[in-house]
Amino acid sequence: MVDVAVHWSHQGGKHADSTGDPGVGAPDTAEMQEDAYLVAAMASAALGAAEARSDFADGMSLNDRKVSVDGAATEAAEKILRQAPFRIRVAAGEGERDDSPGAHSGQWLGLQNETLAKVDAVFDYVDGTELAAENLPGALTLGGFGSDVRAVPDLQAYAVLAPVDVLEDLDLRPVPEVSVIPVLDRIAKAVGKSPASLTVSTHSVASKPMHSTLVELMRELGSEVLVPERVTVEPPYLLSLIGLSRPRIDTMIGAIGLSELAFAAGLIDLIAPDLAFAFRLASIAGPRAEPDLTNLDALFKFSEDEEIALRRSGWDKDRPYTSKDLVRPGSSRAAALFAVTDNPALGIRGPRPDEEGVVRVEGFLVKQAARVGRIRLGYRR
Repeated sequence: MVDVAVHWSHQGGKHADSTGDPGVGAPDTAEMQEDAYLVAAMASAALGAAEARSDFADGMSLNDRKVSVDGAATEAAEKILRQAPFRIRVAAGEGERDDSPGAHSGQWLGLQNETLAKVDAVFDYVDGTELAAENLPGALTLGGFGSDVRAVPDLQAYAVLAPVDVLEDLDLRPVPEVSVIPVLDRIAKAVGKSPASLTVSTHSVASKPMHSTLVELMRELGSEVLVPERVTVEPPYLLSLIGLSRPRIDTMIGAIGLSELAFAAGLIDLIAPDLAFAFRLASIAGPRAEPDLTNLDALFKFSEDEEIALRRSGWDKDRPYTSKDLVRPGSSRAAALFAVTDNPALGIRGPRPDEEGVVRVEGFLVKQAARVGRIRLGYRR
């Protein structure tokens, strides 16, 4: 049995009505159905991932614990998604690259009947698997639905979040350590600030020091640079744009997985459509081969297998892209995220039983026009 509590709020000075309804037009039955399956799947993934820790054996390696967490989350989410009375095409997902549990680009879920409606989906059943495996704060489940999401291989991107009007002015073709200063200068002018007053979120340097020089350059300009201590999980920084976390960022710059970028682009389309990403495709093999670099050169050294994957999927490693090449503007329908472990930035807690033995799972459903539903599910055994 599941108890559900939802509190809707409108960001940007608007408020939900007294019934708790989103208040921006009545959702149709199909939309409500999509939202229900998305929420149920992501909440189930969070619960499955959290409960997987109870099965850890003594001396279990970190990699085995991560696989266990990913596997439990995937099984829980897809048990729900396979029952959806509509077709779900996975455009981006984590897991394909290393043959680990997770959603795969090109995968189909839901009822496979050509007469049924289709949604495009982006899933990362556990973003921050290492955090979940070690019971550290910050791990989330992520899922998004849209109507026009371009399929991506399981690679990376070097990306910059900026006002839509200046995306074409951002030249990302030089190496990041060369391009970052003019990029920051252009963004600062667009938002009416100096580079020294910008707040920038970027990638962790804990596991790989590749972003170290980039961070130093941005800090030399005086920018406030937010560097995650251990594992990079982007959505809390993005949700600062509508006041769900602090501090509010002006831009995000650094490497990001293509599946995470697809989710981020869809989330931005829902909450801040005046912003978008400019990005270059990037390698995973290159950084793995040169893990001790303090610059981002290796991001653009693709393996032969990666080159083949890019050609097959119609992406060009040598040209710049923007969010509209990934997610058609205005096409995002919903995004859901739930806490696998406590998330102080967003004020949501990982699954845990209350005094009555009901396991509480907390998260958000995000809709167009920055409508946010804060959701608390209670699972009764």
